[in-house]
Amino acid sequence: MSKWAPVRYADGRPVKFWNQLAIALVFYFGYEYTSQLASGSTSSARRDALWEVSIEKRLHFFVEQKIQHFFLRYLWLIKLSNFFYVTVHFILPVVILVLLYRRDASRFLRYRNVFAWMTAISFVIFIVFPVMPPRLLPASYHFIDTQLKFGGAGKLDATLMKEAGNPYAAMPSLHFAWAAWCALGGYKVVKSKLLRYLLLADPFITIFVVIVTANHFFLDIIGGALVLLVSMLLAGIKKKSMRVDSGWFNPIR
Repeated sequence: MSKWAPVRYADGRPVKFWNQLAIALVFYFGYEYTSQLASGSTSSARRDALWEVSIEKRLHFFVEQKIQHFFLRYLWLIKLSNFFYVTVHFILPVVILVLLYRRDASRFLRYRNVFAWMTAISFVIFIVFPVMPPRLLPASYHFIDTQLKFGGAGKLDATLMKEAGNPYAAMPSLHFAWAAWCALGGYKVVKSKLLRYLLLADPFITIFVVIVTANHFFLDIIGGALVLLVSMLLAGIKKKSMRVDSGWFNPIR
């Protein structure tokens, strides 16, 4: 397909850009609205977070605090991680969606549906299972809120502290789920080898970032991976030869 060829559904009808933008805005503002509904009580979020801690301890991988404290000696890396956390997570999915839209119609439609399913499933989980991130746990757990203490995002820091949306949306980690989605969906439409390698590295960089900034537990990352997997199945991504219109979720056209 030519880079600027019109994007079309399997039946030949064009995929209108403004319709796709409207869908994206609905999900964005829907996230903002439901994040307030899903914020849950502090006691419930702390209880669920401590439940995750107990699971990790039983399975012998509750090491987030040790990892964070090891890297706290590298302040520049912590600040860079804080900046990465509040920028790449929101910017990269938009870039990938635009590239998919312009360069691969069928891939765009499939991965758009995956993204929609991921977001919808996560909303439900945030409501029924609010989880406090490690940085908000009692001081006895010795996690540091790096964004609050060290910053790194410039003027965004103050805004984020006041308008961070749902502070108890740690499970699943949408940071990891979206990063993995970007790597899977965008790999074939990114032409530069260097950018491809960076795109594939993004999920692993994201794991590092969310741990050293104390924004997620490893269980949250596993949860994000499972949500992505389920979303891909629901969107019908099972084999390369699938039709554009397959999948259970096909938003407004």
